[in-house]
Amino acid sequence: MGDSLVVSRAAVALVAIPMEVTWSYGVAALVFATGLVVIFLRGEWRTEPRLDKLILFGPLFYAVPIAAFGTEHFTLTRGIASIVPAWIPWHVFWVYLVGASLIAAAFSLVTGICVRFSSSLLALMFFLFVVLMDVPGCMRNPHNRFAIILALRELSFCAGPLALAASLSQQQSPRAARAAATIARYFIAIPVLFYAIQQFLHADHVPGIPLEMVTPAWLFGHSIWTYLTAVMYLIAGILLLAGKKTRAAGASIGLTVLFVILVVYVPIAVAERASLEGLNYLFDTLMYCGTVLMLARAMPRSEKST
Repeated sequence: MGDSLVVSRAAVALVAIPMEVTWSYGVAALVFATGLVVIFLRGEWRTEPRLDKLILFGPLFYAVPIAAFGTEHFTLTRGIASIVPAWIPWHVFWVYLVGASLIAAAFSLVTGICVRFSSSLLALMFFLFVVLMDVPGCMRNPHNRFAIILALRELSFCAGPLALAASLSQQQSPRAARAAATIARYFIAIPVLFYAIQQFLHADHVPGIPLEMVTPAWLFGHSIWTYLTAVMYLIAGILLLAGKKTRAAGASIGLTVLFVILVVYVPIAVAERASLEGLNYLFDTLMYCGTVLMLARAMPRSEKST
């Protein structure tokens, strides 16, 4: 009787989750499983130092969210099409194209197939998002801190694949790779420092990427996670901006964000499992973790200035 009741409640909870949420989690889970298999089959994690073991997961942590967001382009087409700038024609076409491209890029990142090509296109896509949508949004709302936060988030999402492409181009074009890695470092260091300040000023909001959501009162620790994240961001962001111990700084930010995901965003996603809000906040932050770890991968292993 007890077992039947548990199964029934689980079935009801599953049915209550909207299909668009189920599809996003399903595709993300498939990408995650594929990436884990590839990482362990390659065996690189056995020989890497501790922080570098975490860096190996950067492309996977980035790929899982873009697979989920790419799926949303097919399940929430009209809503996403509505945010495409009015002067761009064929809104629905671009929504489908970007969605398919994101899913394809996710599998490319986790399988290692055409990674330099896919990561370069991802960097270009997010840079265009910043130029075409986020910067105009900031200009329309110059006093809206969330508009600036979103623009800097997209700039960071551009920097991760740019850094990955740079790390894969070091043998063929070392000078161009160093230049791309340096640009990516600034594209992440500046948002990290801005986010540190915002989290000190607004500790009641969720940590990691300090967006609109207020940290739920029921969450253990509440504002302490935001303050701790702000301190780590400030220290590591200064190091990234100065070009000192950049690999360790990037990995430390990634580790901090991963910890925040486990103690803050996973509980929120479970509580909001029937809502896209919980999914989007979880995957946004995981993607940010991945982008910082991909930057760390592109940084020199030595502790000299970069």
